[in-house]
Amino acid sequence: MKKLALILLSIVTLTSCSINDDNGPAAEYELATITGNDLPDSFELGKTYTITLDYDLPSQCHSFAALDARRGGSTGDEKRQIYAAVVSILSTNAQCDEDVAGNSGTTTFNILIDEPEDYKFYFWTGTDADDQPIYTEVTVPVTEAG
Repeated sequence: MKKLALILLSIVTLTSCSINDDNGPAAEYELATITGNDLPDSFELGKTYTITLDYDLPSQCHSFAALDARRGGSTGDEKRQIYAAVVSILSTNAQCDEDVAGNSGTTTFNILIDEPEDYKFYFWTGTDADDQPIYTEVTVPVTEAG
């Protein structure tokens, strides 16, 4: 949960730093739904993996801004908890329709498997009726090299 708070704080910070002109804010940031991943069935200890994520942008007016993928902490179980969210940018000056579904896309991040225990990935997929985050959780076991 504290990882979500950091991600949302990052988005709020990005939004609050929007450049203003005479027409108001030039852009707003919003999370995009992660719809898929290419995680392997297992990781090999000591290897670096490139993970591909699929996402759907919230509307036709959104474009990809960034991927926020980070560990839950620096030690123990938290080091093996990986949180990922796709940040999109809404252009408020664009000639587009916010009611039309957005484009799909892919993005990647690299991860070094440096711990022998299972890794848990949390991919942001939306919020529930109470505005609480919904994650797709995937656990990937780690095997010894060789």
